Amino acid sequence: MAFENHLATHDIYQPHPALRSYIRYYWSLGLNLPTNSMLSLQLMADRFPRLIIQCLDGKNALHGYHNQGIFPASLKGVTSKPALLQMEPKYSHIAVSFFPHAVKAFFGVDAQETTDAVLDMNHFCPNEGIEQLISATSHQMRIKILDAFFLKRLDFIKKLDKRVIDFLQLSSVTSYAKLLAKYKISERQFERIFLQTVGFTPSFYKRVLRFERTLYTIQQGQFESLTDLAYELGYSDQSHFNREFKKFTTLTPKKLLSKTNLLEDSGSILSE
Repeated sequence: MAFENHLATHDIYQPHPALRSYIRYYWSLGLNLPTNSMLSLQLMADRFPRLIIQCLDGKNALHGYHNQGIFPASLKGVTSKPALLQMEPKYSHIAVSFFPHAVKAFFGVDAQETTDAVLDMNHFCPNEGIEQLISATSHQMRIKILDAFFLKRLDFIKKLDKRVIDFLQLSSVTSYAKLLAKYKISERQFERIFLQTVGFTPSFYKRVLRFERTLYTIQQGQFESLTDLAYELGYSDQSHFNREFKKFTTLTPKKLLSKTNLLEDSGSILSE
């Protein structure tokens, strides 16, 4: 699948079938604009960790606050709040979009330590592997390298609590209380396990999940009015809806409707 607008090209690639319990997809982003001006990349709250490899011969073209460079190969955990990055007008990356439990499974780290963090991938992957990805001549070659790397990691996968996986699959259609009763565990115990595996508490995870449903519905135009949408998705009133949405995006739902440069991956907004 491909996405294009006047700013960017964006393609999605499927992982090897054996990896699909952990990896949602691979995706590429490319810019080649006739300008020297930096672009703004507004990130939103996101329950999917990601690995990003910039394909610029080791050069960094992605910057955080105070023009601080992001690692050429970086691992980003789940995101609880919006963040603003700057991107140079000539840019290319290949990225991995993980399911929420995958960072813990593949790398064995406490997911809570990666929440809202951008980490140097050299801590998790041999440097020669990263160099191979950067120097590859096409994204198709990079996909093969990534598939091979993660297929090898399957032999050393970190065993996870099955109740966390069950919650990730059922929390959108089953109440938290019912799931806790099913798991025969206290809320406090389950929260600790879930936080270590995903990086969010279960209740916060459900909030982000509802936000993402809201974002998708707005993107697709599948609603009569924002007020009706707020009640349909379980917000107590319009004020609660706006407040929650702004917490996760810095924008109100109405303001988001005016944005046209919305990238498919996690609702990022790319603008000049």
